[in-house]
Amino acid sequence: MKKLVLGIGLLIASGLIAGCAGQDKHHARDMPDPEGYNAHFGDIDGNGDGVVKWYEFKAYFPDAAPEVYLELDMNDDGGVGHDEWHQFKEAHGMTHQ
Repeated sequence: MKKLVLGIGLLIASGLIAGCAGQDKHHARDMPDPEGYNAHFGDIDGNGDGVVKWYEFKAYFPDAAPEVYLELDMNDDGGVGHDEWHQFKEAHGMTHQ
């Protein structure tokens, strides 16, 4: 009986941990305060092609580390698209500007 209660307790605890683990983090790595990146996608996309490349991101956010950009590029295609940008903002409670 003790094993059953212990097993159920561990199962519940692991479920709670797993359920809460992804809610506060949008990225695999620690990121700087996302409020510093609250900008309109069109303002960052300097050439207007619908994809923010690293050089455009760095021009708009001069203090940004490459790791920040790499985390925003969620599909690893070498650019940050409009949807990726808004997923990031929504995950951090930022509104569309």
